[in-house]
Amino acid sequence: MRIEAVVADLDGTLVRPDLTISPATLDSLRGLREAGIPLVIATGRTPQGVSELDSLTHHAQIAVCCSGSIGKAAERTLWQDELAAAAIANVVARAVSCQAGVAGFDGRTWLQTERYARLCQPGGYGVQRAAVSAAVLSQTPFVTMSALHEDGEVLAALARDLDSTVGVGLSRVAGLDILDITSRCVDKGAGVLRALQVIGADPAAVVSFGDMPNDIPMFAVTGRAYAVGCDRPEVAAAVDEVLAPVDRDGFAGKIAALAASGWRIA
Repeated sequence: MRIEAVVADLDGTLVRPDLTISPATLDSLRGLREAGIPLVIATGRTPQGVSELDSLTHHAQIAVCCSGSIGKAAERTLWQDELAAAAIANVVARAVSCQAGVAGFDGRTWLQTERYARLCQPGGYGVQRAAVSAAVLSQTPFVTMSALHEDGEVLAALARDLDSTVGVGLSRVAGLDILDITSRCVDKGAGVLRALQVIGADPAAVVSFGDMPNDIPMFAVTGRAYAVGCDRPEVAAAVDEVLAPVDRDGFAGKIAALAASGWRIA
């Protein structure tokens, strides 16, 4: 079976921890384009954050952003899903109760508590940020939300607490673990399936690349799945192969191997 599309996460998969992209990765993306194989980006980043990586993302036919909440093709929005008002209020209340920082993205701006602002890495990845009270957050419509805490166990407990009412997944940007929060039925897997339907690709003939727990739903819907580096057992258990990490060009090495095989899924 010939590969019909490649799906890839950004941070930690194609983008190194210092937010740079290796020449080998860019060469591999050019190779995909020359072979006529569509690239779908699946990321926790917002569309504005994706556009900050234009040297990479202009190779993609579709970007699945905000962990599946938004689909973009060039400047066209394919879909945008918002969290329910009750879910937003519950997320804010639960996050504040465990002293986590919490933020929400309304499609243009990240609104965040002061605690979130203190914990978050500098820079907005192309998005404006504003500090507001928890009360304002709980009453604002959002496409996606996120939470931060210095203690990973607290963040994991918050994820378990919220899992029955919203979609949750752990990602990492610039070395910072982030709890991504979406509508209940929204995740990278659902977003990728929507994108593959748009481009007419059979999910069984698609390969995916990621590195974090929020990529697991994406791995589950593609024919082959690869972890680019792996320090989390649940991620290793969800893929067909663990590759070298991003700073050793694991993605580029696998793309070269697939090209040498004639772009076949065994």
